[in-house]
Amino acid sequence: MPMDYVLKIVWWWLASIVKFLFTPFVMMSNPGSEHWSWLEVILITSSGAALGCYLFFHFGEFIMKKWADLFPPKKPKKIFTTSRRRIIRLKMRFGISGLMLLSVLISVPVTAILTARFYKHDNSALSKIIIGFFVWSVVLTSLAYSFRLISQ
Repeated sequence: MPMDYVLKIVWWWLASIVKFLFTPFVMMSNPGSEHWSWLEVILITSSGAALGCYLFFHFGEFIMKKWADLFPPKKPKKIFTTSRRRIIRLKMRFGISGLMLLSVLISVPVTAILTARFYKHDNSALSKIIIGFFVWSVVLTSLAYSFRLISQ
């Protein structure tokens, strides 16, 4: 496998981590000379998302602590605020399934950090969001592939 091909895959992994929603569409729109197949796009985007989920899930707590150290709250936090009640209500109502549905809109890092924050005691939480991103990868790649077929 040529090094150029490997570097392109790494590039698309990073793109999948940062902007998962758009990556399959951009890969299928054929920027440059590469012609990615339906299966290649799914494998690349889902493995990139899985890598990002793993990294941000395990380092999410560390990132949150460092963020709090860099930007300490100016006043003490209230225990019950409107936004916290809303977040808890959403968590209780939809659970990790709701987070998996929204994951494509809120990006890989945010999804993984939220999962680590709210579901760190659930041993299957990381697997669930990785599976969720895989399903989203199949759906988005199939849509992008359909648009490519229509436009030809």
